[in-house]
Amino acid sequence: MLVTRFLGRHPASAFDDALRTLAGLNWTGNPSRPGVIAYFPSYRGNPYQELLYSELHSAGLHAAPVYDTKTALRFVNAVSGADVEVVVHAHWLNFVTARAEDEAAARANVKEFVDDLQRIKDSGAPLLWTVHNILPHEDRYPDVDVELRRCMVDLVDRIHVMSPHTPDLVSSWFKLPEDRTFVVPHPSYHGVYPSWMPRALARQKLGIPSGAIVFLLIGSIKPYKGLTELLDAFNKLSQMDPGRFILLVAGNPSDDEETTEFRRRVLMHPTILATFGKIPHEAMQIYLRAADVGVFPYRRSLNSGALALTTTFGLPAVLPTHSGEAAGVDNSYAEVYDSNDPEGLVRALTIAAQRLLTDEAKRSAMAASERISLPVVARTFAGVIRSWMDEYRDGEATSA
Repeated sequence: MLVTRFLGRHPASAFDDALRTLAGLNWTGNPSRPGVIAYFPSYRGNPYQELLYSELHSAGLHAAPVYDTKTALRFVNAVSGADVEVVVHAHWLNFVTARAEDEAAARANVKEFVDDLQRIKDSGAPLLWTVHNILPHEDRYPDVDVELRRCMVDLVDRIHVMSPHTPDLVSSWFKLPEDRTFVVPHPSYHGVYPSWMPRALARQKLGIPSGAIVFLLIGSIKPYKGLTELLDAFNKLSQMDPGRFILLVAGNPSDDEETTEFRRRVLMHPTILATFGKIPHEAMQIYLRAADVGVFPYRRSLNSGALALTTTFGLPAVLPTHSGEAAGVDNSYAEVYDSNDPEGLVRALTIAAQRLLTDEAKRSAMAASERISLPVVARTFAGVIRSWMDEYRDGEATSA
Protein backbone atom coordinates (compact mmCIF):
# COMPACT_ATOMS: atom_id res chain seq x y z
CA MET A 1 0.00 0.00 0.00
CA LEU A 2 1.27 3.49 -0.89
CA VAL A 3 0.86 5.89 2.00
CA THR A 4 1.05 9.58 1.26
CA ARG A 5 0.18 12.88 2.90
CA PHE A 6 -0.27 16.52 2.04
CA LEU A 7 3.03 18.36 2.15
CA GLY A 8 3.41 21.20 4.62
CA ARG A 9 0.66 20.15 7.00
CA HIS A 10 2.90 19.07 9.88
CA PRO A 11 5.42 21.46 11.49
CA ALA A 12 7.71 18.60 12.49
CA SER A 13 8.10 17.65 8.80
CA ALA A 14 8.34 21.22 7.48
CA PHE A 15 12.01 21.06 6.45
CA ASP A 16 11.70 17.73 4.63
CA ASP A 17 8.47 18.85 2.97
CA ALA A 18 10.06 22.10 1.81
CA LEU A 19 12.83 20.12 0.15
CA ARG A 20 10.25 17.88 -1.50
CA THR A 21 8.60 20.91 -3.13
CA LEU A 22 11.73 21.24 -5.29
CA ALA A 23 10.64 18.14 -7.20
CA GLY A 24 7.56 20.02 -8.41
CA LEU A 25 9.52 22.89 -9.96
CA ASN A 26 10.05 23.24 -13.69
CA TRP A 27 13.81 23.06 -14.15
CA THR A 28 13.78 23.31 -17.96
CA GLY A 29 12.46 25.67 -20.57
CA ASN A 30 12.04 28.69 -18.29
CA PRO A 31 14.22 31.79 -18.73
CA SER A 32 13.88 32.46 -14.99
CA ARG A 33 15.26 30.09 -12.44
CA PRO A 34 12.62 28.09 -10.53
CA GLY A 35 11.82 29.50 -7.12
CA VAL A 36 10.33 28.78 -3.73
CA ILE A 37 8.52 31.10 -1.35
CA ALA A 38 9.28 29.76 2.12
CA TYR A 39 6.67 31.28 4.40
CA PHE A 40 5.71 31.47 8.03
CA PRO A 41 3.63 31.22 10.13
CA SER A 42 1.25 28.83 8.41
CA TYR A 43 -2.41 29.30 9.41
CA ARG A 44 -4.64 26.47 8.24
CA GLY A 45 -7.79 28.01 9.72
CA ASN A 46 -7.44 30.99 7.41
CA PRO A 47 -7.38 30.20 3.65
CA TYR A 48 -5.66 33.49 2.80
CA GLN A 49 -2.18 32.05 2.24
CA GLU A 50 -3.40 29.28 -0.03
CA LEU A 51 -5.42 31.81 -2.02
CA LEU A 52 -2.52 34.24 -2.35
CA TYR A 53 -0.12 31.53 -3.52
CA SER A 54 -2.57 29.68 -5.77
CA GLU A 55 -1.13 31.02 -9.06
CA LEU A 56 2.58 30.86 -8.23
CA HIS A 57 3.01 27.99 -10.67
CA SER A 58 2.27 30.43 -13.51
CA ALA A 59 5.52 32.21 -12.60
CA GLY A 60 7.63 29.10 -12.07
CA LEU A 61 7.29 29.30 -8.28
CA HIS A 62 6.11 27.08 -5.44
CA ALA A 63 5.15 27.90 -1.86
CA ALA A 64 6.49 25.94 1.10
CA PRO A 65 5.28 26.50 4.67
CA VAL A 66 8.30 26.46 6.97
CA TYR A 67 6.43 27.58 10.12
CA ASP A 68 9.30 29.50 11.74
CA THR A 69 12.58 31.32 11.16
CA LYS A 70 14.73 28.39 12.29
CA THR A 71 13.32 26.07 9.63
CA ALA A 72 13.45 28.86 7.04
CA LEU A 73 17.17 29.39 7.70
CA ARG A 74 17.85 25.66 7.57
CA PHE A 75 16.05 25.41 4.22
CA VAL A 76 17.84 28.43 2.75
CA ASN A 77 21.22 26.99 3.73
CA ALA A 78 20.30 23.53 2.40
CA VAL A 79 19.53 24.80 -1.11
CA SER A 80 22.40 27.29 -1.22
CA GLY A 81 24.39 26.68 -4.39
CA ALA A 82 21.47 24.95 -6.12
CA ASP A 83 20.01 26.64 -9.18
CA VAL A 84 16.88 27.78 -7.33
CA GLU A 85 15.62 31.11 -6.04
CA VAL A 86 14.27 31.37 -2.49
CA VAL A 87 12.26 34.18 -0.91
CA VAL A 88 11.40 34.02 2.79
CA HIS A 89 7.96 35.50 3.39
CA ALA A 90 6.79 36.62 6.83
CA HIS A 91 3.06 37.05 7.48
CA TRP A 92 1.39 37.71 10.85
CA LEU A 93 3.89 38.63 13.58
CA ASN A 94 1.73 38.24 16.69
CA PHE A 95 3.33 34.88 17.55
CA VAL A 96 6.67 36.57 18.30
CA THR A 97 5.47 38.23 21.52
CA ALA A 98 2.14 36.52 22.23
CA ARG A 99 3.45 33.90 24.66
CA ALA A 100 6.03 36.02 26.43
CA GLU A 101 5.61 36.03 30.21
CA ASP A 102 6.61 39.67 30.54
CA GLU A 103 7.94 42.60 28.53
CA ALA A 104 11.57 41.57 28.99
CA ALA A 105 10.80 38.14 27.55
CA ALA A 106 8.91 39.78 24.68
CA ARG A 107 11.93 41.93 23.85
CA ALA A 108 14.17 38.87 23.96
CA ASN A 109 11.82 37.08 21.55
CA VAL A 110 11.94 40.03 19.17
CA LYS A 111 15.74 40.11 19.24
CA GLU A 112 15.99 36.39 18.50
CA PHE A 113 13.43 36.68 15.69
CA VAL A 114 15.15 39.66 14.06
CA ASP A 115 18.58 38.03 14.42
CA ASP A 116 17.24 34.94 12.64
CA LEU A 117 15.92 37.08 9.80
CA GLN A 118 19.28 38.78 9.48
CA ARG A 119 20.98 35.37 9.23
CA ILE A 120 18.52 34.36 6.52
CA LYS A 121 19.28 37.53 4.60
CA ASP A 122 23.04 37.04 5.07
CA SER A 123 22.61 33.55 3.61
CA GLY A 124 21.36 35.09 0.37
CA ALA A 125 17.57 34.89 0.60
CA PRO A 126 15.61 38.16 0.21
CA LEU A 127 12.91 38.89 2.76
CA LEU A 128 9.27 39.74 2.10
CA TRP A 129 6.73 40.90 4.71
CA THR A 130 2.95 41.15 4.32
CA VAL A 131 1.42 43.76 6.62
CA HIS A 132 -1.78 42.13 7.84
CA ASN A 133 -2.46 44.28 10.91
CA ILE A 134 -1.19 47.49 12.45
CA LEU A 135 -0.49 45.66 15.73
CA PRO A 136 -1.72 42.31 17.09
CA HIS A 137 -5.42 42.27 17.94
CA GLU A 138 -4.67 41.06 21.46
CA ASP A 139 -1.69 43.29 22.13
CA ARG A 140 -0.02 42.80 25.52
CA TYR A 141 3.22 44.63 24.74
CA PRO A 142 2.41 47.44 22.28
CA ASP A 143 5.79 49.17 22.59
CA VAL A 144 7.62 45.95 21.83
CA ASP A 145 5.33 45.12 18.92
CA VAL A 146 5.89 48.58 17.44
CA GLU A 147 9.64 48.06 17.80
CA LEU A 148 9.36 44.72 15.98
CA ARG A 149 7.54 46.29 13.05
CA ARG A 150 10.08 49.07 12.78
CA CYS A 151 12.81 46.44 12.69
CA MET A 152 10.92 44.67 9.91
CA VAL A 153 10.73 47.87 7.88
CA ASP A 154 14.50 48.32 8.22
CA LEU A 155 15.36 44.70 7.44
CA VAL A 156 13.07 43.30 4.76
CA ASP A 157 13.62 43.80 1.04
CA ARG A 158 9.98 44.17 0.01
CA ILE A 159 6.74 44.96 1.87
CA HIS A 160 3.36 43.77 0.63
CA VAL A 161 0.24 45.72 1.60
CA MET A 162 -3.37 45.08 0.59
CA SER A 163 -4.48 48.68 0.21
CA PRO A 164 -2.85 51.86 -1.08
CA HIS A 165 -4.09 53.50 2.13
CA THR A 166 -2.07 51.20 4.40
CA PRO A 167 1.03 53.44 4.62
CA ASP A 168 -1.11 56.30 5.94
CA LEU A 169 -3.02 54.07 8.36
CA VAL A 170 0.12 52.63 9.96
CA SER A 171 2.16 55.85 9.91
CA SER A 172 1.53 56.67 13.57
CA TRP A 173 3.34 53.46 14.51
CA PHE A 174 5.82 52.80 11.70
CA LYS A 175 6.70 54.21 8.28
CA LEU A 176 6.55 52.14 5.11
CA PRO A 177 9.13 53.11 2.46
CA GLU A 178 7.42 53.83 -0.85
CA ASP A 179 10.22 52.38 -2.96
CA ARG A 180 10.01 48.96 -1.29
CA THR A 181 6.24 48.69 -0.83
CA PHE A 182 3.80 47.20 -3.33
CA VAL A 183 0.01 46.73 -3.30
CA VAL A 184 -1.85 43.50 -4.06
CA PRO A 185 -5.36 43.40 -2.55
CA HIS A 186 -6.97 40.68 -0.47
CA PRO A 187 -8.67 38.33 -2.91
CA SER A 188 -12.38 37.63 -2.84
CA TYR A 189 -13.66 34.13 -2.16
CA HIS A 190 -15.38 33.23 -5.43
CA GLY A 191 -15.15 29.48 -5.84
CA VAL A 192 -13.69 28.91 -2.38
CA TYR A 193 -16.91 28.08 -0.52
CA PRO A 194 -20.05 26.40 -1.86
CA SER A 195 -22.60 29.03 -2.92
CA TRP A 196 -25.52 27.20 -4.46
CA MET A 197 -28.00 27.55 -1.59
CA PRO A 198 -30.95 29.93 -2.14
CA ARG A 199 -31.76 32.52 0.51
CA ALA A 200 -35.09 30.93 1.44
CA LEU A 201 -33.50 27.55 2.19
CA ALA A 202 -30.68 29.11 4.22
CA ARG A 203 -33.21 30.99 6.35
CA GLN A 204 -35.31 27.88 6.75
CA LYS A 205 -32.32 25.99 8.12
CA LEU A 206 -31.69 28.74 10.69
CA GLY A 207 -35.32 29.39 11.54
CA ILE A 208 -35.22 32.99 10.31
CA PRO A 209 -38.48 34.56 9.04
CA SER A 210 -38.39 35.50 5.38
CA GLY A 211 -39.20 39.16 6.07
CA ALA A 212 -36.62 39.81 8.80
CA ILE A 213 -33.65 42.11 8.19
CA VAL A 214 -30.54 40.15 9.12
CA PHE A 215 -27.18 41.65 10.06
CA LEU A 216 -24.23 39.26 10.05
CA LEU A 217 -21.06 39.18 12.17
CA ILE A 218 -18.92 36.35 10.81
CA GLY A 219 -15.41 35.11 11.52
CA SER A 220 -13.45 34.93 14.74
CA ILE A 221 -15.33 36.42 17.69
CA LYS A 222 -12.88 38.66 19.54
CA PRO A 223 -13.05 42.01 21.37
CA TYR A 224 -11.28 44.00 18.64
CA LYS A 225 -14.33 43.41 16.44
CA GLY A 226 -16.36 45.78 18.60
CA LEU A 227 -18.53 43.14 20.23
CA THR A 228 -19.87 45.31 23.03
CA GLU A 229 -20.51 48.27 20.71
CA LEU A 230 -22.39 46.04 18.27
CA LEU A 231 -24.61 44.55 20.97
CA ASP A 232 -25.44 47.96 22.43
CA ALA A 233 -26.28 49.36 18.99
CA PHE A 234 -28.36 46.33 18.04
CA ASN A 235 -30.32 46.60 21.29
CA LYS A 236 -31.22 50.19 20.44
CA LEU A 237 -32.19 49.21 16.92
CA SER A 238 -34.36 46.37 18.19
CA GLN A 239 -36.17 48.69 20.59
CA MET A 240 -37.05 51.03 17.72
CA ASP A 241 -38.83 48.28 15.79
CA PRO A 242 -39.16 45.07 17.84
CA GLY A 243 -39.03 41.85 15.88
CA ARG A 244 -37.96 43.39 12.57
CA PHE A 245 -34.20 42.88 12.94
CA ILE A 246 -32.04 39.83 13.62
CA LEU A 247 -28.33 39.73 14.40
CA LEU A 248 -26.68 36.55 13.16
CA VAL A 249 -23.32 35.68 14.76
CA ALA A 250 -21.15 32.90 13.39
CA GLY A 251 -17.58 32.16 14.37
CA ASN A 252 -15.08 30.83 16.87
CA PRO A 253 -14.96 32.86 20.12
CA SER A 254 -11.89 33.67 22.17
CA ASP A 255 -11.92 32.94 25.91
CA ASP A 256 -11.32 36.47 27.23
CA GLU A 257 -13.67 38.22 29.67
CA GLU A 258 -15.33 40.54 27.14
CA THR A 259 -16.08 37.76 24.69
CA THR A 260 -17.47 35.60 27.49
CA GLU A 261 -19.81 38.44 28.47
CA PHE A 262 -20.74 38.90 24.80
CA ARG A 263 -21.71 35.23 24.59
CA ARG A 264 -23.80 35.50 27.74
CA ARG A 265 -25.71 38.51 26.41
CA VAL A 266 -26.17 36.93 22.99
CA LEU A 267 -27.62 33.73 24.39
CA MET A 268 -30.18 35.74 26.38
CA HIS A 269 -31.25 37.95 23.47
CA PRO A 270 -34.52 37.04 21.74
CA THR A 271 -33.50 38.24 18.26
CA ILE A 272 -29.84 37.22 18.11
CA LEU A 273 -28.94 33.85 16.62
CA ALA A 274 -25.43 32.55 17.20
CA THR A 275 -23.24 29.63 16.26
CA PHE A 276 -20.14 29.71 18.44
CA GLY A 277 -17.38 27.54 17.03
CA LYS A 278 -15.48 26.94 13.83
CA ILE A 279 -17.89 27.08 10.90
CA PRO A 280 -17.53 24.00 8.67
CA HIS A 281 -16.50 24.78 5.10
CA GLU A 282 -19.71 23.41 3.64
CA ALA A 283 -21.90 25.35 6.10
CA MET A 284 -20.42 28.79 5.48
CA GLN A 285 -22.91 29.57 2.72
CA ILE A 286 -25.87 29.07 5.07
CA TYR A 287 -24.99 32.13 7.14
CA LEU A 288 -23.94 34.21 4.15
CA ARG A 289 -27.05 33.40 2.14
CA ALA A 290 -29.38 34.00 5.08
CA ALA A 291 -28.03 37.49 5.81
CA ASP A 292 -28.78 40.90 4.31
CA VAL A 293 -25.88 43.05 5.52
CA GLY A 294 -22.42 42.32 6.92
CA VAL A 295 -21.36 44.34 9.98
CA PHE A 296 -17.74 45.26 10.80
CA PRO A 297 -17.64 47.67 13.79
CA TYR A 298 -13.98 46.83 14.41
CA ARG A 299 -12.06 48.97 16.88
CA ARG A 300 -8.85 48.66 14.86
CA SER A 301 -8.68 47.02 11.47
CA LEU A 302 -6.30 47.21 8.55
CA ASN A 303 -7.50 44.39 6.28
CA SER A 304 -10.65 42.33 6.60
CA GLY A 305 -10.93 38.88 5.10
CA ALA A 306 -14.48 38.75 6.46
CA LEU A 307 -15.43 41.79 4.36
CA ALA A 308 -13.96 40.14 1.26
CA LEU A 309 -16.01 37.07 2.13
CA THR A 310 -19.35 38.83 2.62
CA THR A 311 -19.05 40.93 -0.55
CA THR A 312 -18.27 37.73 -2.46
CA PHE A 313 -21.79 36.64 -1.52
CA GLY A 314 -23.24 40.02 -2.50
CA LEU A 315 -23.75 41.40 1.00
CA PRO A 316 -23.59 45.16 1.54
CA ALA A 317 -21.52 46.29 4.54
CA VAL A 318 -21.49 48.59 7.56
CA LEU A 319 -18.07 49.73 8.79
CA PRO A 320 -16.43 52.65 10.66
CA THR A 321 -14.40 55.48 9.17
CA HIS A 322 -11.16 54.35 10.85
CA SER A 323 -11.31 50.92 9.21
CA GLY A 324 -8.56 50.17 6.74
CA GLU A 325 -11.25 49.13 4.29
CA ALA A 326 -13.38 52.28 4.59
CA ALA A 327 -11.53 54.26 1.94
CA GLY A 328 -11.83 51.44 -0.55
CA VAL A 329 -15.56 50.74 -0.40
CA ASP A 330 -18.29 52.48 -2.36
CA ASN A 331 -21.46 53.95 -0.85
CA SER A 332 -23.46 52.00 -3.42
CA TYR A 333 -22.99 48.94 -1.22
CA ALA A 334 -21.50 50.24 2.06
CA GLU A 335 -22.54 52.50 4.91
CA VAL A 336 -19.51 54.10 6.55
CA TYR A 337 -20.13 55.76 9.91
CA ASP A 338 -18.18 58.11 12.14
CA SER A 339 -16.51 55.92 14.73
CA ASN A 340 -16.26 58.89 17.13
CA ASP A 341 -20.04 59.39 17.15
CA PRO A 342 -21.62 57.45 20.07
CA GLU A 343 -24.75 56.94 17.96
CA GLY A 344 -22.84 56.33 14.73
CA LEU A 345 -23.22 52.56 14.61
CA VAL A 346 -26.93 52.41 15.43
CA ARG A 347 -27.56 55.16 12.89
CA ALA A 348 -25.57 53.26 10.28
CA LEU A 349 -27.51 50.07 10.92
CA THR A 350 -30.75 52.00 10.54
CA ILE A 351 -29.65 53.65 7.30
CA ALA A 352 -28.30 50.38 5.91
CA ALA A 353 -31.67 48.74 6.56
CA GLN A 354 -33.32 51.56 4.61
CA ARG A 355 -31.08 51.90 1.55
CA LEU A 356 -28.90 48.81 1.10
CA LEU A 357 -31.53 46.06 0.90
CA THR A 358 -31.78 46.36 -2.87
CA ASP A 359 -30.74 44.28 -5.83
CA GLU A 360 -28.60 47.20 -6.97
CA ALA A 361 -26.63 47.21 -3.70
CA LYS A 362 -26.10 43.45 -3.93
CA ARG A 363 -24.91 43.72 -7.52
CA SER A 364 -22.54 46.51 -6.54
CA ALA A 365 -21.07 44.39 -3.73
CA MET A 366 -20.65 41.49 -6.13
CA ALA A 367 -18.99 43.73 -8.70
CA ALA A 368 -16.54 44.98 -6.07
CA SER A 369 -15.64 41.40 -5.17
CA GLU A 370 -15.18 40.44 -8.82
CA ARG A 371 -12.60 43.20 -9.26
CA ILE A 372 -10.47 41.35 -6.71
CA SER A 373 -11.28 37.84 -7.93
CA LEU A 374 -8.87 35.12 -6.87
CA PRO A 375 -7.24 34.42 -10.26
CA VAL A 376 -6.59 38.12 -10.91
CA VAL A 377 -5.12 38.82 -7.47
CA ALA A 378 -3.09 35.61 -7.25
CA ARG A 379 -1.62 36.06 -10.74
CA THR A 380 -0.76 39.66 -9.99
CA PHE A 381 1.04 38.61 -6.82
CA ALA A 382 2.91 35.83 -8.64
CA GLY A 383 3.99 38.26 -11.37
CA VAL A 384 5.22 40.87 -8.91
CA ILE A 385 7.26 38.31 -6.98
CA ARG A 386 8.73 36.79 -10.15
CA SER A 387 9.81 40.21 -11.46
CA TRP A 388 11.32 41.12 -8.11
CA MET A 389 13.20 37.81 -7.81
CA ASP A 390 14.63 38.26 -11.31
CA GLU A 391 15.69 41.84 -10.50
CA TYR A 392 17.26 40.68 -7.24
CA ARG A 393 19.19 37.91 -8.99
CA ASP A 394 20.35 40.20 -11.79
CA GLY A 395 21.41 42.83 -9.25
CA GLU A 396 23.47 40.26 -7.37
CA ALA A 397 25.10 39.10 -10.61
CA THR A 398 25.97 42.67 -11.54
CA SER A 399 27.45 43.45 -8.11
CA ALA A 400 29.47 40.24 -8.24
